[in-house]
Amino acid sequence: MKIAILSDPSLISQIESKEGAKSKESKETTENIQDDDSKPPIVRLQNALRDFENKISFIAPKFEALTELQQNSFDLILNTTNKFSTHNRPAQHIGLLELTRIPFCGSQMDSVTICKNKPFFKSLLQLNSIATPKFQILKIQGGKIPKIRKDFNFPLILKFYHAGIHTQSILDKIITNLDELQENLKSHLKKSRTYVALAEEYIRGRKIYLPILGNELNGNIHFLPAIETMHSEEDELQARLQSNSNEEERKFLELTDPLVKRARKIAIKAYNFFNCHDYAMVVFILDKKTNNLLLHEINPITSLLSDGKIAIAAEHLGISYSELINDIILSTLLRYDVKLKGKYAKRFKSINKE
Repeated sequence: MKIAILSDPSLISQIESKEGAKSKESKETTENIQDDDSKPPIVRLQNALRDFENKISFIAPKFEALTELQQNSFDLILNTTNKFSTHNRPAQHIGLLELTRIPFCGSQMDSVTICKNKPFFKSLLQLNSIATPKFQILKIQGGKIPKIRKDFNFPLILKFYHAGIHTQSILDKIITNLDELQENLKSHLKKSRTYVALAEEYIRGRKIYLPILGNELNGNIHFLPAIETMHSEEDELQARLQSNSNEEERKFLELTDPLVKRARKIAIKAYNFFNCHDYAMVVFILDKKTNNLLLHEINPITSLLSDGKIAIAAEHLGISYSELINDIILSTLLRYDVKLKGKYAKRFKSINKE
């Protein structure tokens, strides 16, 4: 197949640097490099796709991307961008992929829009009786600050939104009391008299990442081992604001763990309700005081690179990176009802025999 990888320009430059280095090396040296797991994650992704005899092109998320995708007759698009490489507008870039009418891995624009609009997402969880940390959506209109709910337990995490998009120019804040919350809301009025803020209780407890793969219509939804992130108590609150970090200590929770069984039931319900496709990361918090399992977020654009949590969980289960990526692509092809060819057809037969 001819696959386009939508990727951050900084990652594409790593590929170009690697290709330039290879042209100066002997064939023997090149083969040794390809066996080295220390190579950049984007290079490992390229090699994994080439394992299944795919032809790869890299495209940056820019205005010309739509034309590039449409003019090159791609069979599939793999999106590796995130909220940072898309200037905090991942859903709009996925909308661009939908315009191409080319099959692409991952959830569609409407699902990503909802999951990344935290106030809307949490409201839907509440309406569907899915437990989530206590919150309040603060709609500031005409400079008027609404009443704050009285049953909040501090500290809170305060986030600002504009038109449903998380405002990155204003850092998320840790709020320790009611006066501090009101002061922060008033302070923001200097920049905008109409905005939305999300105040959410910080829950002290265990944070658990549960990777989910597959599609409801294909009947192939399954899970990888859950990952619990470990922080010291003094670092835990600040770490909650930096959920994109891959530097924290990890502990794997096996699929047979009773806590994981609880999480799986909630994850499937939410994954299907939000119409997620192919892969996502479902994040839970286990309340230290009440032992309640709270759904914190679903990330339908979680990293598929080899240093991301999905790949790390797969490796723990003994699944190679190449197998993981190409099985996700296989799931996408089945969802689009594409006729399977070559190694994907062989892989599908192999899976059905198991």
